[in-house]
Amino acid sequence: MAHYCVRYAKNKGRFQACEMLDSIEYITSSPTAFPQNIGQLESIIKHDNLPQSEDSFFLDIWTPDSDGIKPVLFWIHGGSFVAGASGDNQNDASTLSKNADIVVVSVTYRIGVLGTSYFPNIPQRNCGFHDIVTALKWTHTHIATFNGDSSRITIGGQSSGAWYAMAIHTSEELQNLFQKTMLFSWPGTMKAIPESTAEEIANQFQTAIPDFLSADIKDILAAQKIIGKQNKRKYKFNVPLMPVIEKGYISDDFYRDCAMVDKPIYLQYTEDECGIYIHHYPIHKHTPLSILVPFLKQYCPEHTYKQLRTYRKTTQNSYNAVLQLTSDNLFKNPALKIAEIAGTNSTVHKFSFPTNTERIKCCHCFDLPFIFGCIDNWKHSKLFEGCDIDEMKKVSLELQLSIKNFIY
Repeated sequence: MAHYCVRYAKNKGRFQACEMLDSIEYITSSPTAFPQNIGQLESIIKHDNLPQSEDSFFLDIWTPDSDGIKPVLFWIHGGSFVAGASGDNQNDASTLSKNADIVVVSVTYRIGVLGTSYFPNIPQRNCGFHDIVTALKWTHTHIATFNGDSSRITIGGQSSGAWYAMAIHTSEELQNLFQKTMLFSWPGTMKAIPESTAEEIANQFQTAIPDFLSADIKDILAAQKIIGKQNKRKYKFNVPLMPVIEKGYISDDFYRDCAMVDKPIYLQYTEDECGIYIHHYPIHKHTPLSILVPFLKQYCPEHTYKQLRTYRKTTQNSYNAVLQLTSDNLFKNPALKIAEIAGTNSTVHKFSFPTNTERIKCCHCFDLPFIFGCIDNWKHSKLFEGCDIDEMKKVSLELQLSIKNFIY
């Protein structure tokens, strides 16, 4: 098993399009991440705290020892569009590469306001998305050096990374760069925002920091934390910031455009996706439904009370009803809808594993160590408390073999 870290692009400056390298530049220094605040799930997941830099245009590449040219999984990390990096040891794909017999390429890309916002006076919108596209083009050009087959590239990602993978899957400009798609915990209710909303958000930042283009990154991150919370309330975002609709690249309707793509697509959701988000709310077994409806409308705006009543009748528990209602509406149902649209091109997998966290359960992100097989790297996570590690590794191998079967 070999692991490489390479640079895929030159840094041309804040809010500028990066420039793809036409060569292979190996990185031997410690990995870095693009600037970010501590994530909202950090206390549970306990990620690495990597050094941060606005020049983190890196790819991690894992290649198995076996002979021959291998298909490629191009992986896009999640993090609610505001966190994450491929260099985090919890994204170590060496075991996945070995067991699935594939080359895995994982991209670090711009996140937060540096990666999602559109400012009228800058040349590049959606910098994070275009970083990913640049990295995919680099991979298509150079992956043969790492025994990867450029004619068998599967794009994949988890959470916001799956959202970006879907954007590529439905982009009419990028169809020649990949052959298959894998979406893990795709947040299908999240839509790219129109330019008008993006400009409103840009004005918020420029009001807070007039010299935004040259401001200290610490000031930008501080403003992002405040404005992100405000926007979740104002625009009903489930995340602090969203990418912008961009013709030919980021669709205003993934469901509509997915119907136009004739490529295999794999969709996985976890059993209790939203446990990681709602476990800390004061919702208990006998909480009256009338109290819960206003809270749920931000996630499930249609027929909220009727749906909640149905779930409550089934679960006999208000908390479990909220957990299943939000998980189904935000993750499971969108995946099933895409599967219906894609028809015989689709594969759907429900990830489930017994946990000892009574309220968090088998939640969003819990599948990641199983996907990568780096279970030992997650040993400090609260998600693993009381779990049978040997059984986890067995289930991980089974999941990796299902990934291999789809990619091959």
